[in-house]
Amino acid sequence: MTRINNVRAVLAAMALLPAAGGIAYAQDYPAKAVRVIVPFAPGGPNDLAVRPVAQKLYEFLGQPFVIDYRAGANGIIGCDMVAKSPPDGYALAVISSSFTINASSYAKLPFDPVRDFAPVGSLATSDIIFVVNPTVPVKNVKEFVALAKSQPGKLNYSSSGTGGSLHLGAELMNLTAGIKMVHVPYKGASLALTDVIGGHVDSMFISAPGAIAQVKAGKVRVLAVASPRRARSLPDVPTFGEAGYPDVIVDTRYGLLAAAATPPAIVAKLEAAINRALGTPEVREQYNTLSLDPSPSTSQEYAAFLKDEIMRWRKVVTAAKRLSTCDLAPSRSHGLIPALPLSRPPALTVSHASQRQLTWLRCALRKSHPAVNNDVLERRRQRMKFF
Repeated sequence: MTRINNVRAVLAAMALLPAAGGIAYAQDYPAKAVRVIVPFAPGGPNDLAVRPVAQKLYEFLGQPFVIDYRAGANGIIGCDMVAKSPPDGYALAVISSSFTINASSYAKLPFDPVRDFAPVGSLATSDIIFVVNPTVPVKNVKEFVALAKSQPGKLNYSSSGTGGSLHLGAELMNLTAGIKMVHVPYKGASLALTDVIGGHVDSMFISAPGAIAQVKAGKVRVLAVASPRRARSLPDVPTFGEAGYPDVIVDTRYGLLAAAATPPAIVAKLEAAINRALGTPEVREQYNTLSLDPSPSTSQEYAAFLKDEIMRWRKVVTAAKRLSTCDLAPSRSHGLIPALPLSRPPALTVSHASQRQLTWLRCALRKSHPAVNNDVLERRRQRMKFF
């Protein structure tokens, strides 16, 4: 009996070794620079959301948190690098709502958005604004809609990539207002905004942090805020609700992910440092300037949020497939993507494919925005006349 007890004691001690090793490893973490992968172009909202926090993490943890830009495929390329990195906490990804949308809008991803990542924590939430080039002869949403209706298919909009929140925000406006803007996708919000500033594209939805400086400099004109309330940094700009389109609501949240199997002790250390950084006056002041709201959370809370968002969009796609309206179309650059509600080219009549695409968005609206009921959708159908 004594021998059996001794064996049990040894096995119990061995079971504790990994946990003890993880704690010891976390005590020395970080022992070198940490790479923070921004999966979009420099100067975009993801970049701006993480920079103030990265500086504080360097102060608190004693090692630099180096920003590494890996743009492409609506954030998929950068996230894939983190998913395939060693689970040691030395590679983190800055994600936003595009991460949860990609899980449903792409037929195949190089990673599993839940299984292959360890959520670390939330950073901030931000307002989404609708901006136009100053040469577009409008001062508000009402005038923009009137102009778009008078020139069907001539106005266009840019986005950070097909299937992202900025793309879907514009398509939501297309459907809600009964207009026909043409989609011009880019590899990041900053590149998309550059062409709006240059007059190559008429308009775009963009996170306020990515455009607030250009708005104040007069390089773009902001027409509305796609949030239920006005932005603190733009108190004079009305919401879409105030402009007569209460269903145009788009929001986003930024956060950090590590590779799956990263020791919980390291995740906890990062989580505590991030929340500490979000509480500092310096970060709060910078966020306020950028129209960002600090959003501290535990890693468990952030993981639950991401799972909820992923499931919400998966239900949208499932509903669309049941109606046989969510076709798959090949992408020139990568994989297969659903036939999202892309805008029609100028001077074309509404095709059967376009009707299916708009029906996909109608499914998304019903699932993603509970306030959009069948009566509202029927009124939109009557206005647009091609559902």
